[in-house]
Amino acid sequence: MQTSLLKFALLICLLVITAANSLPAAPSSDTYGSALTPHRFDGVDACQAVAVAGNRLYATGRGKFHVLDITRPEKPTPLGELSGLGNTRQLFIKDNITYLTARQDGLWLVDISDANQPQLLSHYDTVEMATGISVSGSLAFVATRQYGVEIIDVSDPRAPQHVSMLKTGEAQSCWARDGLLYIGDWAPRKLVIADVRNPRQPAIIGEAPLDGFGDGGCLRGNYCFAATGHHSRGSRDDGKGHGLEIFNVADPEKPTFVSRVKFPASYHITNDMWTARVAGDHCVVADTWNGLFVVNIHDIKQPRIVAHSILPPRSKSDHTPDPVGGIALGKGVIYAAGIFTGLYVVPAPGLATPVVPEQDKAPELTAAQGKTGDPRFLTYQPGGQVRSATVVGDIAWAACGSAGIHAVQLGKTLEPVSVTPGKGEVMHLAVSGSRLYAAENDAGLAIYDIGPDLKLTEIGRLKLKNRNVKQVACPAPGRFALYHWGSAAVQIADLQDPAHPKVVLHDSQVGLFYGDQLVPELLGSRYLVAYWHRSGPAWYDVTGEKPVYQGNTPDERRYSFSDGACALGDQLLLVKHGKLQLLDPGDQREVSQLPAIAIPGHYLHGRPSTNGKQLALSRRPDQRVELFDITDIQHPRPLREYDLTGRPGACRF
Repeated sequence: MQTSLLKFALLICLLVITAANSLPAAPSSDTYGSALTPHRFDGVDACQAVAVAGNRLYATGRGKFHVLDITRPEKPTPLGELSGLGNTRQLFIKDNITYLTARQDGLWLVDISDANQPQLLSHYDTVEMATGISVSGSLAFVATRQYGVEIIDVSDPRAPQHVSMLKTGEAQSCWARDGLLYIGDWAPRKLVIADVRNPRQPAIIGEAPLDGFGDGGCLRGNYCFAATGHHSRGSRDDGKGHGLEIFNVADPEKPTFVSRVKFPASYHITNDMWTARVAGDHCVVADTWNGLFVVNIHDIKQPRIVAHSILPPRSKSDHTPDPVGGIALGKGVIYAAGIFTGLYVVPAPGLATPVVPEQDKAPELTAAQGKTGDPRFLTYQPGGQVRSATVVGDIAWAACGSAGIHAVQLGKTLEPVSVTPGKGEVMHLAVSGSRLYAAENDAGLAIYDIGPDLKLTEIGRLKLKNRNVKQVACPAPGRFALYHWGSAAVQIADLQDPAHPKVVLHDSQVGLFYGDQLVPELLGSRYLVAYWHRSGPAWYDVTGEKPVYQGNTPDERRYSFSDGACALGDQLLLVKHGKLQLLDPGDQREVSQLPAIAIPGHYLHGRPSTNGKQLALSRRPDQRVELFDITDIQHPRPLREYDLTGRPGACRF
């Protein structure tokens, strides 16, 4: 079981956890080499990633995992299939186990020893959005974007365990060899190299600038191949960051630039990922909306593009080519993952050969040293990952992931009063009167009656097919519950009959949900509020028989994913661009038109919560909480800061 700390002091800190699109014209053969013709394989629908191991091809997309026989490389034959794996993104094959990342749905381990019947071994609740994956020895390295790389012990594939975290700018993909980890650092536009030979204390030892947003790559010998995209260094919107960059990493502390090639300028805000695979004299690069490119690297100092391929349009009504999510190399063929339309076989004789695995001296995991308590806090260790807590009086209701729901008595010691197993990983809780509402991931939204001894009795459950519930807000009178599922969607359920909850509103907007983005209170006795990091606060009127989406409080500047909103009295307190702003219920004026509250010389940043007199700003990626006196809201006064070993979610008083 993964262990987290639930820490209490004056407050409680929890381990929880655009511009217009621009697409390029088709690349010219004069500049980008000959055009290779893709052929769609009918046995796989939407596809996000592919991998080759021996005479097997593995593919995943939209929660499905496929195993195919490629004894005849140009004619894959379906063997086995597994579904229900969430928002699958990348995969890694090692020792008859497939490791699949699934963004907000964590990490899945699948036994592929029987190709006809892949079997689920386990699911692991990652600290944040599981995006990139690499496995070395008995350790899995999962790139979790803003939170860096999570290192996981998979020596027992049926019971993965958390080891440590490595903070980077924005880890999108990673690849490991010989106790070193290479990371595509997204928005910072860097190749980052970390020493993970002591997995419990990983450390960054080197980095190199990229002329584009960092993502996937690979190694061969002393060379590292990094795929880049979006915008070039020094620019925010030129779309000229697409390409392949090669570094000599013989000295990992001082990676040196060797050469690069550039692909067509392009910018598209969705499905933006890039990766590279090297075999023989060629490096093949997947560049999503640009398609794929074959780069001759025989002369490592003068690489040249020799071929390219564009996938067919997404549909008859949409002539945009399907973006390439990932690639794998076979004998004379390239396998391309079409994000919307499926798996493609791209004949490339003389250009594509299977990747030859290199020797890997994997790091060894030593026994964990005994943990010493933080003298500033009382601690309670429930097991599982503590995602959030709701405080009612002197009881903290803690959502403890795989360890279920814990009611903890707050006092001179922290004592469990009741423990209720969830039917899924418990991600978030809300309490209204004698009812408790639990976001239980793939088990949906659970409704419990709270007994006099704080024992919970389930009285209803709303299950969403292939949708994992992450957070819930259900303020009094408790008829309507706002919850978010997936990465960017919310719904409102009518709970008037708790035994038969029904969905009465659905909303999906631009921007990801990184957790703690629903306001627990009802604003103006009228509005439920969701905070979108691109669209801003959204107001949902629940005074009628059916909820109504009223609109958003917009801003021409993007909202930060790590800031947020909370109720202060009957106003919405917003944290944005280092300042505080107050909105009246339903206020939809541009945020830039509202007065801003600032502390001179102090940048206000983090997910807010308040008891009316104090304001806590929790920054989960940075492992920090700041506390302010807001008795005079126009003149906030810093009180103290907490630098934590865990990753604090929204605080409660």
